[in-house]
Amino acid sequence: MAISVMAVCTGNMCRSPLAERLLAARAAEAGLDVVVDSAGTRAVNGVEIHRETRRVLEGYGGSGDGFASRLISPRLLRGRDLVLTATRAHRDAVQEMAPLLWKKTYTILEAAHLGDSDAALTLAGLARARLGLDTDDPAWDVEDPIGREPEVFDRTGAQISDAIDSIVRLLAR
Repeated sequence: MAISVMAVCTGNMCRSPLAERLLAARAAEAGLDVVVDSAGTRAVNGVEIHRETRRVLEGYGGSGDGFASRLISPRLLRGRDLVLTATRAHRDAVQEMAPLLWKKTYTILEAAHLGDSDAALTLAGLARARLGLDTDDPAWDVEDPIGREPEVFDRTGAQISDAIDSIVRLLAR
């Protein structure tokens, strides 16, 4: 049975599409049965991936083809095994919209950190492992590149790419 993952950011044009496409590609390369999509807390439905995000994504071997943004909803969150958010605010918005998902919702950087901190940790153990974290730490947020120079997109892309590698290792356990 496939692991169902959703990536969440604000407009669903930059951070969450990058996470979605990288996680889907790298999970497939690792032979994992993972289904990934994304949404935004303030997204307009049907917008293409941001051109700078497309550039960064292609630099990591991914593709933005066929991507269309969408607004998050309780229906889209239903049945998720893992929700990865760009920031603590997105994490809080998901948890408010779908309170039963609180044990399955993490910032991308939280999930990556937890996976890297314990080589035996599995997806099922994430909630318990999070108890030792300061979940209010701004270090768990991925910077929003929208409206910024290409270097910010590059920096955000590197941060997400590294985190996705850690998350793939976590999902493989």
